Amino acid sequence: MKKIIIPVLLVIGVAIVSFSLSSNGNSFIANTETNTLQVAEKSPSKVSEAENKDTTQLAPDFSLTKLGGGNIQLSDYRGKKPVILDFWASWCPNCRRDMPKLNEFYQIYKDRVEVIGVNLGESESDAQDFISSKNISFPIALDSSGQAASLYQMNYANVHVLIDKNGNLIRVIPGDISESDILSLIQ
Repeated sequence: MKKIIIPVLLVIGVAIVSFSLSSNGNSFIANTETNTLQVAEKSPSKVSEAENKDTTQLAPDFSLTKLGGGNIQLSDYRGKKPVILDFWASWCPNCRRDMPKLNEFYQIYKDRVEVIGVNLGESESDAQDFISSKNISFPIALDSSGQAASLYQMNYANVHVLIDKNGNLIRVIPGDISESDILSLIQ
């Protein structure tokens, strides 16, 4: 029995590592006809600016309730400044770690790039408790119906969507965002 379990566990481990390596660095492009995201063949960060202009598409628009009152309409930022959408949830350990760092970047670059935190389906009070406990100052949109999550095909939290000043989807970053990702939008 032990002779069978060890090889099976080894095969499962290799499969998990292979899947992880093959999915790292994937970028996505928006299909505005179907309002979905598709895996891009090349990472936009590695594509020249001229090629990037040919492959970028308008980011799907949404209007969500803003934590604290009012609404957030993504298209309101078009032509004004780039946007980073941060899809998050209070139960997500990586979000708990990443959001304060993103907030520090927001404090530095908020005049040149907007950050919108999109809470994935939690109650307003849970979102508010989390935001208050972490002293997050960027705007928070409540996606209680899953509208934005559906448009951007979000299946998990701690995902960042980078949108340029013209409203074009540049890339999707699963996991933590870095300062260089933010700088790539404003340079």
